[in-house]
Amino acid sequence: MFENKFPRWLNWSLLLAFIAVNVYLWLPVLRYLRPTITLIVTAALLAFLLDYPVRLLTIWKLKRSYAVGVVFLSAAIVLVVLTLTLLPLLVGQLNEFASRLPSWIDSGSMQLQTFAAWAAQKNLPFDVSALMTQLEERFASEVKTLPAYVINFLIGAFDSSLELLITVVLTFYLTLHGESFWSGIWQWLPSSWSGRLQTALKQSFQNYFIGQAAIASLMSVTITIAFLLLKVPFGLLFGLGIGVLVVVPLGDIFGIVSVSLLMALKSVWLGGEVLIVATIIDQAIDQAIAPRIFGGLVGLNPVWIIISLLLGAKLGGVLGLVLAVPLAGAIKRFAEELKVESFETVEQIKES
Repeated sequence: MFENKFPRWLNWSLLLAFIAVNVYLWLPVLRYLRPTITLIVTAALLAFLLDYPVRLLTIWKLKRSYAVGVVFLSAAIVLVVLTLTLLPLLVGQLNEFASRLPSWIDSGSMQLQTFAAWAAQKNLPFDVSALMTQLEERFASEVKTLPAYVINFLIGAFDSSLELLITVVLTFYLTLHGESFWSGIWQWLPSSWSGRLQTALKQSFQNYFIGQAAIASLMSVTITIAFLLLKVPFGLLFGLGIGVLVVVPLGDIFGIVSVSLLMALKSVWLGGEVLIVATIIDQAIDQAIAPRIFGGLVGLNPVWIIISLLLGAKLGGVLGLVLAVPLAGAIKRFAEELKVESFETVEQIKES
């Protein structure tokens, strides 16, 4: 029997080098197939999320095909209602925000000038002239295209109506026949890997996306209500925007800081109020509610979260950014189970 006499570090180094070379060689192919892969992954993710209400309906003795039809019809009705009611309000606020922003920039410039004059009187070493120039020239010119950019981004998620139709149809069939489809893929993996990998992916995606959806909904409602009570301009737009950004790790922090800075252009006090209130709500949800929803099951170090986000954005764009953390969590869980299995095997060999 062949005995591996190489040290463990050398075996792992060769394995990592082999993986790196294969990734490098396959990258051009993946870039070429990126639109198709994005479509398939999007459909698979939607089917994964829709499978939960389908399972609830099947528990109530409803046939799966009927349950899928009910869920898809309900989702279509909700989407149409939101499109006809909420979307026009958001687009209107976005256009009005773009038209008001230049005056806010002028107000922010005046506040900086006042601060610069006060700093000069107190002989403080603050020079805000460069910041004022950048605020007036660069930011003002780019923000004029903000509404068109957002609308084009939403429309550009699918290059054509045909891709949208294919995504919907693929989502439907993955929801209806997904179990047999995935079992046919898992059977090509080693039996010792298949079950563990399925469990790791399912638990990681389930805890992440279901939890993030709940947190995003709660954040959107609470921050929108708080903004409306504070009489924040475009409170609906900014509140829902921060809630949507919760889906991306650290996105809520970016959204809160961005909205606070925008409000500070209009009024420093209003910007401070927005920052304080939104941060309190965000931390209250993160500390009191999020642990109960997630249960710490993603289990990633913040450093690995940032690294996975950078890699996900580089390889998959926006979709890669959304999938990076649950995939990294699944890989971590799978690697830990393999490590435990190898340790138990070594112990058994020693005992024998």
